[in-house]
Amino acid sequence: MAKIKIATILLYIVAGVLATLPAVPLALLISLAFSEHPVYIHGFTLKNFDFLKTGKLFADNPTYSALYPNIYLTALNTFLLAIGNALLVVLISSTAAYIISRYNFRGRVVLLSSFLIMHGVPASVLLIALYYMLKTMGLLNTLLGVILVKMAVDLPLGVWVLKGFYDSIPWDIEISALVDGTSRFGVFSRIMLPLVKPGIFAIGLFSFLSGWGEYIFVYTFIHTSTNWTFSMLIRSLFSEMGGINLALVASLSLIYLIPVIILFVIGEKYLVRLTIGGVKG
Repeated sequence: MAKIKIATILLYIVAGVLATLPAVPLALLISLAFSEHPVYIHGFTLKNFDFLKTGKLFADNPTYSALYPNIYLTALNTFLLAIGNALLVVLISSTAAYIISRYNFRGRVVLLSSFLIMHGVPASVLLIALYYMLKTMGLLNTLLGVILVKMAVDLPLGVWVLKGFYDSIPWDIEISALVDGTSRFGVFSRIMLPLVKPGIFAIGLFSFLSGWGEYIFVYTFIHTSTNWTFSMLIRSLFSEMGGINLALVASLSLIYLIPVIILFVIGEKYLVRLTIGGVKG
């Protein structure tokens, strides 16, 4: 009994430490965001969030402020990238996964294997090819171009995950609806989609967060500051001449982080019930 109690205590200690580790950088970020000193934590001030009033960084220095885009425009760009990626991934993966799951056709195994391979290929090795493709299509330096590239990268995972959800649904449900006279599209839209709604929510959430935090494609394909997202704006603050205002970076990062926390709080009850192949009871 003593050994079991000691093991349980050690387990709780380890679990407590692991749970605390992510909270430490978050606490430091919040403390620095409200710090009076631009480099280290000291005092308390709301001055670091003045950009929320004016929409401009360094509003007290018009010349320097002109180098950076409006904060609210940057927030809009970030949201458009995230929501555009999520909608496209959900729309295409939900239909593609259904077809792959329910139909036998020539090349099906090859298609599935290619999705798996594409998901495993690092996006960075494709940057040169993607750059020339976007340039040829006239989509270079546009949010639409970044959205399409990001969607193509996230799509294989969405197809694989939703295929697992479709595979877990018994054929009897679908056959019964077809016998009752429901069209194939009606079965898909009115029966199958509601049954895989948890999977769609998960893929939508992951795709949204993937687009929200995207940096490398924005850095590579976006050239003008008016099309920047939060990730690019924060990165630009680290290349300032004459030192870095870490308090400003922390306050901007905190604003960048808030939607992510809200989404996880809202979607936690759905995500904890998920497995890759379906929904837990």
